[in-house]
Amino acid sequence: MANFLYKVGSFFAKHKWWSVLIWLVLLIAIITPLTTNAPKFDSDIKMNGLKSIDTNEKIGDEFNQDSEKAKIRIVFKSNTDNGITEEDTKNDIQDTLTDIKRNDDYVASVTDPYEAKRINDDGTTAFADVNYVTAQTSLKEASKTNVEHELDDLKEDHMLQTELTGSGMEDLEFGGLPEVVGIVIAFIVLLVTFGSLIVAGMPILSALLGLGSSVGIIALLTFAFDIPNVTLTLAIMIGLAVGIDYALFILFRYRQIAKTERDHVKAIGLAVGTAGSAVIFAGITVIIAVCGLSLVGIDFLAVMGFSSAISVFIAVLSALTLLPAFISIFHKRVQPKANKTETKDHVETPWSKFVVGKPALAVFLVLVVLGLAIIPMSHMRLGLPDDGMKPNDSTQHKAYEIISEDFGEGYNGQIAMLVNTKDKQDGDALNQDLQNMTDDIADMDNVDTVAPAQLTPANDYALVGIIPDDGPNSESTNNLVHDLRDYSDQAKDLYNFDTEISGQSVINIDMSEKLNDAIPVFAGVIVALAFVLLMLVFRSIIVPLKAVLGFVLSLAATLGFTTLVMQDGFISGLFGVDTPGPLLAFLPVIVIGLLFGLAIDYELFLMTRIHEEYSKTHDNEHSIKVGIKESGPVIVAAALIMFSVFIAFVFQDDVIIKSLGIALAFGVLFDAFIVRLTLIPALTKLFGNASWYLPKWLNRVLPKIDIEGYALEEKMHSDQTLSAGYQSSADSEDEQMAPLSDIEMDNQTEHLYHDLLEVSPDRSTLFNGVLFNALMEYARENHREIYDKYTSKMTDEEISNQQELMKNVHSSEPAKELEGKLSDDEILKLLNQQNQNVEKINDIISKLVDKGNENNEDNKNND
Repeated sequence: MANFLYKVGSFFAKHKWWSVLIWLVLLIAIITPLTTNAPKFDSDIKMNGLKSIDTNEKIGDEFNQDSEKAKIRIVFKSNTDNGITEEDTKNDIQDTLTDIKRNDDYVASVTDPYEAKRINDDGTTAFADVNYVTAQTSLKEASKTNVEHELDDLKEDHMLQTELTGSGMEDLEFGGLPEVVGIVIAFIVLLVTFGSLIVAGMPILSALLGLGSSVGIIALLTFAFDIPNVTLTLAIMIGLAVGIDYALFILFRYRQIAKTERDHVKAIGLAVGTAGSAVIFAGITVIIAVCGLSLVGIDFLAVMGFSSAISVFIAVLSALTLLPAFISIFHKRVQPKANKTETKDHVETPWSKFVVGKPALAVFLVLVVLGLAIIPMSHMRLGLPDDGMKPNDSTQHKAYEIISEDFGEGYNGQIAMLVNTKDKQDGDALNQDLQNMTDDIADMDNVDTVAPAQLTPANDYALVGIIPDDGPNSESTNNLVHDLRDYSDQAKDLYNFDTEISGQSVINIDMSEKLNDAIPVFAGVIVALAFVLLMLVFRSIIVPLKAVLGFVLSLAATLGFTTLVMQDGFISGLFGVDTPGPLLAFLPVIVIGLLFGLAIDYELFLMTRIHEEYSKTHDNEHSIKVGIKESGPVIVAAALIMFSVFIAFVFQDDVIIKSLGIALAFGVLFDAFIVRLTLIPALTKLFGNASWYLPKWLNRVLPKIDIEGYALEEKMHSDQTLSAGYQSSADSEDEQMAPLSDIEMDNQTEHLYHDLLEVSPDRSTLFNGVLFNALMEYARENHREIYDKYTSKMTDEEISNQQELMKNVHSSEPAKELEGKLSDDEILKLLNQQNQNVEKINDIISKLVDKGNENNEDNKNND
């Protein structure tokens, strides 16, 4: 993978203008069809797989009620008693409603509040429904304008307050200010991080081009699929955030490599080959997580997951192909500034001094903070937002409040009971049983009123309207729904009726229960996936265990804090939440999927650097400090960018988008700053070297994954070393033989060496192959830790071949035959000669090791 990505990065760095052109052409090709035919996003969230949804469809079929059609409810409010029932006011309201229908061909019907008895007892309030022939997503703005225009004269003539609500009033506008605010804040964060306008602009420009393509693709899909508008907003949120972050990771790695690599094309290739592997791995985990929303069994959640996956996929693609082109174009302006020389003693930062110096205290403080945030989760309630949770100044909220005050809160969440009456042949007996049943329901707790049953022409079904005491998201209404379902058995026994219920309250409860059942399974799959993936990467049990436990803590803290704001109303005004209420029913599963992907990003970026340093030094404390110092600033920048993008959406009016913005923004803060930069390093220090333990049998079984491209870096370093060595020895054959000239060899060995050199097509392969095997055998006998270090990077087959080779060397027939022909004196002489050669080889090895250490120190100083 790393070698392939190296070629990809180098290719797009060399052909930088072609890369930019291809992306621009792709973007234009996607957007062009949308300029002639606007996309059609749904304002309503369509659910499936719920019994109440099936009941709702039956009601629509039997009573000719289509819930998909647009409807606007007009609420009339007079400031005087019986003001609505005055003759002049009554006539003008009826005339206005007639004009609304006459002036709009899309109006199917208008209910007369006086005929339908939709007037409160004081005669101060009435409401009428305008039903349309078009779906709510197809309702034109002119239809809304027509209603508002006809109401203007009525309001002035009779001093009436009129408010509008209903599906036809849903605002389908999206995009704009939140995205701009998020991008501006992200740019400021990058500017502070890198200190360069150009460097700060490249990740954002790369992310924006990728985001434009993904948004265009999702918009095109609306012509074939029903996609809620909240889906696009979520895709924009996650696509913009990860697009900037993934580009930032690669750019940061390029600036590190560019300190020692002068060739910018090669440096770009190395950056993509190393950091790009981590980006692909992180992107795949996010895609798997969001696609996992389809496991819940609700179609619109699956659509949201797949749309977000498209956004993430394009973000990864732009980071791997478009960003390298930008770096290549501006490579002279992207070069990092020279840093002061640093040693092992200069890796400590104030934060690492606290976390590593006092790990127990750091863990305690983290658990206290997260524990306090988790507490509100214990009384978290789930539901779907109603008009009562819209901003106080919106016409929908005002209409909701007027109906609640003058008719009762239950009028905003009526429950419909569908009664199957096919088995009743006697009409009088049927009517009597229906009357008795409605009386039973009226006597239940939490019931305000029960409307008389309406029968279909064929007397197959009856519809009973039930008005609860309280609103659709209240606890009492929740209890009533369960009581009505329990009453089904009684209705069957007493009247031989099959009953089922529907309505917004019922749908909310059904959906919440289904999601509550799915959350443990979904979260369990995500946690198990995270554990396995991280164990493959870090070859450890403790590291992935700490990571998934940290994810669970940050997830619980996120849901707890969101409950505190959205449901309990704590500092809700700061986020523009005017009316607290239950959390969005599907918010937990979305947060689980997205936060998991982001948490893996931060875990990889921090722990891979710590693991890399530990592999070199075997100093756990020093490695943690290096990881915090070198990866910490990038994690901070990435988290602040994520936070700024998500928090910008909090200030939209849509309560669904608002709750998602709060949850994801503070989820990033909890996970990045409290868990990844505090809890994880502290626990790594407390566990010590045990953090990196993996049973040998498990190490052999697990496939090896190199997401940071260590093999690529070692290959490049090896190629540079060989190139430099052969370049310096090309002038003289004697110089090439110089390392062997100090070693005393017998004639047989020397002749064998020269004969092999003459027939070998590649001297470097011969020399390095023989020397490597000899050195590995020496390390196995004398320096076991070095031998283990290199065998850990070899496959099982390579280790087996190495051991078999040395076994053959020790037990070869020629060696045994030669041993039998030598006298004791000759053997003693050969042994003495071998001892001298071994001492000289040890000498050479020591010098090579010292030289390698000097080079490593020089490289660190250059960094």
